[in-house]
Amino acid sequence: MRRLALFAISFSVLSIGSLGAQTRNRLNVVYPAISGINAALWVAAEANTFEKHGLDVTLVYIPTAPQVVRVMLSGDSPITFTGGAPVVNANLSGAELVFIGGVANVPAFYLMALPEIKSIEELRGKTVGVTRFGSSTDFTMRYLLEKHGLQPEKDVTLLQIGGMPELAAAISKRLIVAAPFSSPTNLRARKIGAKVLVDVARAGVYFPHTSIITTRSYLRTNREIALNFLRGYSEGIQKLITDKTFAKRIIQKYTRDREDEIIETTYQYAVDYVARPPYLAREGIIEVLKQSTHPKAKTANADDFIDMSMVRNLEESGFFKQIGLQK
Repeated sequence: MRRLALFAISFSVLSIGSLGAQTRNRLNVVYPAISGINAALWVAAEANTFEKHGLDVTLVYIPTAPQVVRVMLSGDSPITFTGGAPVVNANLSGAELVFIGGVANVPAFYLMALPEIKSIEELRGKTVGVTRFGSSTDFTMRYLLEKHGLQPEKDVTLLQIGGMPELAAAISKRLIVAAPFSSPTNLRARKIGAKVLVDVARAGVYFPHTSIITTRSYLRTNREIALNFLRGYSEGIQKLITDKTFAKRIIQKYTRDREDEIIETTYQYAVDYVARPPYLAREGIIEVLKQSTHPKAKTANADDFIDMSMVRNLEESGFFKQIGLQK
């Protein structure tokens, strides 16, 4: 609770804008990882594409999806980028969160391990890392272990570490032998000798790695704001794709990396995995429900968690075609 109180205070400070922003709708938007998956959001903010659509958007980094969901439920951030599993489980427990867009629809991680680990089966009896229990990294690790006949917690110890940089630090200190990494942190892990066991994004499974979330109550009273947010974000995607020089400069700013290899790899990772247009894959929600241990998961309908009407509106109105963003 103290952590949430501190976030609330930070939001209050961040909401104080200039006089020039008073005519725009102010919006705090949280994102859960320093990852190329969020690059289009960073680009949209820095290229002022939200301002074009009447929004004064402040981006706030809060590591790991479960924490983001808690902040959202507190009311501090009406629109967030976050992993899908905590959202689904919160709704199964009575929350009214809703997916309104997709950012990355596959588990865009590299499962990396210390060089002496040659296969997932060799993780038996070892300790592996995830950011937080219930996060996308946690889902990914459990999915891969079970797929290879290992039982999480029984055959392999799972340790929650924090954010992606903390995972890289943990594997470098050999506190863990493996973890799922996104870019650019995968390169940091590689520099200390970790090797890729599985490129999970190419494993043939859908998963809401990162999605755009709001609440149904906010959508009922602020639908046009949410629609304008999707407009601004979609223009950010297009700017990411078409202006590589600008995009790499923004990635450098948000990741605080200086090495061109890291910036280039992070940029390509974003281009490869960011959904465009920002539709959510329904199959990912089905996968989360399948893996969930919540007692209501087996009878839940994936469609009850999703509202793609605004993304469809943008497509049918010709907005995506107008800005050059096509499927």
